[in-house]
Amino acid sequence: MGSWRSRPWLLWALLAVPAAATLAGVGTYAGALGPQDPPRPGRADLVGRYEDGRGGAVTLHADGTAVLEGIAKFGDEGDEGGYDPEKRCDDKEATWSFLESRPRWSHRVAFGADCGAWMPWDVEGTAAVPEIVYWTDIPGHPDSRRVLTRR
Repeated sequence: MGSWRSRPWLLWALLAVPAAATLAGVGTYAGALGPQDPPRPGRADLVGRYEDGRGGAVTLHADGTAVLEGIAKFGDEGDEGGYDPEKRCDDKEATWSFLESRPRWSHRVAFGADCGAWMPWDVEGTAAVPEIVYWTDIPGHPDSRRVLTRR
């Protein structure tokens, strides 16, 4: 058996592996290596009218104003313990803002409306076909997920 001094290349090889893994991780997170961020819509892509297929609609204007129509309010208790369809945000003018995240996996839209407490809504889809998702009751419950698609 020899010492490290007789085989210096072995020491350098052992140090190179963790260094390369660290650089690859940093490069992937920064977007220089590996898969790019998913193609998510940006603020300018969201302008337009969205409908949920259940009578709800949101119109987003480029100046940051919005009109909400027939949107079920989050957490409104009805007879069944879910949301009450009579308690909706109808014909409400509001403001909206785009909450961008890095990496771009979870963009959101936040509304300022007097319809009760509003959590930011998720932005999904692509720049060509954006979607806005909100929850009327318990987030994660399939019956409370509403997807607004641009028309």
